[in-house]
Amino acid sequence: MIIASKTFREGVIYLYQRSDYKKPTWMCRLKIPGSKGYIHRSTGTGDEHKAFKFADDLYNQLLVKSLSGEAPVGKRMGPVIETYLKRLEPQKERLSIHYKILLMKRAKPFLERKTFEEMSTSLLSKLVDYLIENTKKGSLSPNSVKRIFSDLKHFLNWCVEEGHLAALPKPPKVNGDQARRPHFNADEWAKLTGSMGPYLRSSPKYVQRDRHLLMLYILVLAETGIRVGEARELRWRDLRPIGNSKDANAANLALMVKGKTGIREVVASGPKVREAMGEILKIRRKDLKDEASDIFEQDDVPTDSYIFCDKKGQAINSFKKSFATFLKQYELTKDTFGQQRTLYSLRHTYATSRLEAGVNHYVLAQNMGTSVAMLERYYGHTTNVGMVDELTRPKRKREKREKDEGGQLAWLAGSANLTDGGE
Repeated sequence: MIIASKTFREGVIYLYQRSDYKKPTWMCRLKIPGSKGYIHRSTGTGDEHKAFKFADDLYNQLLVKSLSGEAPVGKRMGPVIETYLKRLEPQKERLSIHYKILLMKRAKPFLERKTFEEMSTSLLSKLVDYLIENTKKGSLSPNSVKRIFSDLKHFLNWCVEEGHLAALPKPPKVNGDQARRPHFNADEWAKLTGSMGPYLRSSPKYVQRDRHLLMLYILVLAETGIRVGEARELRWRDLRPIGNSKDANAANLALMVKGKTGIREVVASGPKVREAMGEILKIRRKDLKDEASDIFEQDDVPTDSYIFCDKKGQAINSFKKSFATFLKQYELTKDTFGQQRTLYSLRHTYATSRLEAGVNHYVLAQNMGTSVAMLERYYGHTTNVGMVDELTRPKRKREKREKDEGGQLAWLAGSANLTDGGE
């Protein structure tokens, strides 16, 4: 209910106060020539003169934007977000696009009634606060916040290209140490793999299949560095045997995956992945005799079926909870810095171990579907370990200076002996 109102400039500027506000604050409604609809803002003050000045300044700013054609004035973000989502829909099978769609669907309730003139660093901060409030845990890691801003930038760039937004707002600063990512060091990895047997043997019969598959899933991710989403979509036809230049008897495996950076072929770090895949195939072939299975009484496991799947052939969406349960039982939930480990810690373990083994940064980045810059940013601390021979090389004894006429060029003077006796 409006309890007070004022009109200026022949109705172009309209100030009003509402009864549902605890403090009597003036709101303004503006009509900008050349734009559709009205612009609504809070002036943030109960003083009529200050409120008019705020509204008058805003009107002039928006009028200049409208006349210069910088961007449509007063357009709400809701319909634009809908158009953006429809534009992405045909590519939703790509993991990176899938995440962008999910983000904008979560952000839409907050942004849909906002106009593009309101888009600012402050609004982006408030959006992240809104997203955090609506998470189950009520918190997001610095890396998650960075991913949000990265995906939002895609939307905002598109808005600039379409003429909805004049320029990109500066993203807020993200606090938090992102120098290291939680992984398993050599001792922790040995403890984890050594616990797999006892964990399986102590499992009830009805969960043994799932837990066995989890153990093999852990090994595959840690020995290939593939992402969780890439593993989810992996099918038997995506595997290809390859040779091993160091050991002809230890054949390796290559995996064709589709991830956030497109399609790539991943070379496993060793024969353990091929052995793990063989174990998974044995588990799946048991389903050929199970009436509840999707492949009951078939000749063999279809090559186009998912590798990490349940008895009915449905891809397992996530091993997140079962992995967390396993880590908790063996006190491996957090790393030495107190950071919570997740399934992505297996990818980080792969990157760390490969760099410590001296694998070339560019080659590793290609295999992992990332960039050299990302490797250096998050795993730079491992490079020192990989260069241990260089860093611990003993100092050379300084050679005794030659005191002959040659001085520092004695090595060159010595070569003159080649012409001795030639005269």
